[in-house]
Amino acid sequence: MIGFGGTFKVLAALSGMMFMGYCVYFDKKRRSDPEFKRKLHERRNKRNFASLRSSGSANMSDKDIEMYFMTQIHKGEGLITNGDIEGGVDHLINAILVCSQPGKLLQVLQSTLPMEIFTMMLVKMHAYEAAERSSPVIMDEEEG
Repeated sequence: MIGFGGTFKVLAALSGMMFMGYCVYFDKKRRSDPEFKRKLHERRNKRNFASLRSSGSANMSDKDIEMYFMTQIHKGEGLITNGDIEGGVDHLINAILVCSQPGKLLQVLQSTLPMEIFTMMLVKMHAYEAAERSSPVIMDEEEG
């Protein structure tokens, strides 16, 4: 016969195994959701958008900015060509953020992209800017 201490240990072990099983099940279910990757990319892009806007790319050299710009343009074009319109638009938005002349780039994109994709890009940029404005501003200790 198992004593009270033994019963407690068995129940604790079973509870721990059930909890771990639930965690594995929930994680698998979450990752298999078709919207999971899209939502994850949106969160990352919003975070990147906010950090690029706030930093002003001050800590990057001109060559780094140029490389980042070209990489984002190429990734965006490639994804759009392969059918991943949203992913491609996200990369093009990243390129616009670091571009020294975003107005000219937007004119080029407007003339080269289909109108639906260009409109989607403008809507996403507006949504990111609205989300950035509505997020709380964290003040430095010196300012507060």
